[in-house]
Formats: sequence, structure tokens, C-alpha cells
Amino acid sequence: MIRGTPLGREANEWLARSEELLTPAIVLAEVALRCRRDGLDESQVGLLLGSIAEASRIVPIDGTLAILASRATTDLRAASKARGVVPPGLADGLVLATARLHDARLLSGDRHFQGFPETAWLG
Repeated sequence: MIRGTPLGREANEWLARSEELLTPAIVLAEVALRCRRDGLDESQVGLLLGSIAEASRIVPIDGTLAILASRATTDLRAASKARGVVPPGLADGLVLATARLHDARLLSGDRHFQGFPETAWLG
């Protein structure tokens, strides 16, 4: 389960209804960093990353995704600037590009993704 918060429960409901789950490779590193900040040790982080890999297809970064990520990052930064939100980094562009490449929904409560047609908004 993704945390016991209301948003975590909402995310789990979305995930349970999904036919296939995709996880951009960069997300594994982001999850590991977040877990470390939350005080988990490396073995706990490894177990969590393993469960993500078992439950979803990990999408690697290749040339096509890299090109799409540059465009997606530009799109995200323009939208963030228009809304007065701190600009996102390349990792967010990779996540959005992955959704676009695979014609998938991006499940997020991150304001950088709010309003994009690919986003299934949490919150």
C-alpha cells in the first residue's frame, strides 16, 4: 500500500483498477531518495523497489524517450511558469513523456502535472 494517507488510499484504488502499470526508471531513484529521507535503511528500500518492479513494468530511458522528455519538460516548465509554480526538473519530463509514449494515464498529485490531459489527478 502506498502510505496510509487519504491520497495513498486514492492512489491504491486507481492502481487496483489498472490493467497494466508502468514505472519510469527514474521513479525508482526518486522513491529510493524519498525513502532514505524518511529514514528507511537500504534493505527496506530494496524491498520496496523490488515490489514496485514486480507490480509494474519498468520503462527504461532510451533515445526516443529522451527526445520526448525534452519536449515534455519544456511543456511542463511553460505551464508551471504560467501558474507561478516552481519549474520542474527533467525527471518530471521523463515521467510525462513516458505517459505520452505509452498512451497511459499519469497518476499524480504533483502540481507540475495538474491540468495535463495525461494526468489522473489525485486530490
